[in-house]
Amino acid sequence: MVPIHPQPCPDQPDRVRWVIPAGWLPCVGPLAACPSPLDALVADGTLVEVAAEPAAVLTRLGPGRSWAVDGPRVRTALHAALDDPAGWHPAAAATSDAALAAAAGALLAGAAGRFARSHGGVIDLVDVRDGVVTVRLGGACHGCPAARATLRERLDRQLRRMIPSLHEVREARG
Repeated sequence: MVPIHPQPCPDQPDRVRWVIPAGWLPCVGPLAACPSPLDALVADGTLVEVAAEPAAVLTRLGPGRSWAVDGPRVRTALHAALDDPAGWHPAAAATSDAALAAAAGALLAGAAGRFARSHGGVIDLVDVRDGVVTVRLGGACHGCPAARATLRERLDRQLRRMIPSLHEVREARG
């Protein structure tokens, strides 16, 4: 079972951010569809919004609903939905550079960064602009012949699964 932790959103009592392990979801941003347990809560009006973040799921209750009454159902549905990564589908709208930067940062703080660090290297996020993520390789990664494979397999591929609108991951020059 995926660990989740509810976090209230200040000044938005109808919203809760459910903190989950970074990179767990296959996409970020507004969702066109989510796994059936959550979709059922949207269909019955319990939830009016479900969005994926790099390390959280943002939910908003429907009118007349309360977290005291509906929170346990939302938690149960979210646990079940997190066990179905193939059921999360991003909305067709283009993803912002801010969402792309957040997802890249989460991957570099998580799995991709851990892999580089396990080999004595480091991958730093330099910039995100117009769908292009620029990173700098340091430590043992700098000049390593396998660094391109690491970027492709550990960062680009995972990031592209989360945000299909990614144009490119490139290494900073100089």
